[in-house]
Amino acid sequence: MAWKDSYDIGVEKIDCQHRQLLAKLNEFFEACSNQQGKEKIEETLKFLKEYTIEHFSNEEQLMEEINFPELAEHRQTHADFVKAVLELEETVKTKGVSVLSTIKLNRTLTDWLINHINKCDKLIGQCMATRDKAI
Repeated sequence: MAWKDSYDIGVEKIDCQHRQLLAKLNEFFEACSNQQGKEKIEETLKFLKEYTIEHFSNEEQLMEEINFPELAEHRQTHADFVKAVLELEETVKTKGVSVLSTIKLNRTLTDWLINHINKCDKLIGQCMATRDKAI
């Protein structure tokens, strides 16, 4: 999956983190297409746990600073994503890596990129642009 400029929200720190996530997703997708998804899943889950702590904190702080109107809902989507990652990690720990867990992570990450970053996070950039014009 290639990064598109349309994914940028206009905040370099956040956009850089999003590009970092896409790069990691591409590593995972490539491993899956080479039948190595099982080997890569634990590394990807570890990355996601670390990434979400820093990235979601940065994003939520920015939303507070700009009085983002949908902050509570956005926080909830972050919490839901973390929960999904932790549940998947627990499944891998207790049941081992399976084709199903690999597919589930692949689907979760693709959905996050397409629906969350490209739709929900774009609203943050739009809110900032509107606020900047008003100043």
